[in-house]
Amino acid sequence: MKAKRIAVLAVSVLVLLIGFIWVATGLTKRTDIVLGEYSVSQDGTKLTFSAGAASSMGYTRGFKDVGGGVKPHYLDFYSTFGGLNSSFGAKSEFQLDLDEQDTEIYFGRGDGYELVLYKDAASGEWKRP
Repeated sequence: MKAKRIAVLAVSVLVLLIGFIWVATGLTKRTDIVLGEYSVSQDGTKLTFSAGAASSMGYTRGFKDVGGGVKPHYLDFYSTFGGLNSSFGAKSEFQLDLDEQDTEIYFGRGDGYELVLYKDAASGEWKRP
């Protein structure tokens, strides 16, 4: 009976550990994201863009705007759940709500943020630096 309890406890701990690792990988920030194609809606309120990992390992599942919402946007991207190269929940196309006062969009890097798009003051067009 004691051996059975130990076995159940060991399996329970193993399941919890695997579950923790599976979830924890999806909470990891990606700092190697590169901007692909992008477009702005005709009314200027939505930016649709593609983004992906610069390395051959791993995928992106989403982002969080940590810049307060407007002027400028600071985007932190997150890994997918399930391990280093899991594609569970992977996305490559995203949408960002824009305001007419928005001027810059930055992607999170390990040592800060990198400017990836800015709004040209003269033309109002979004451009790469």
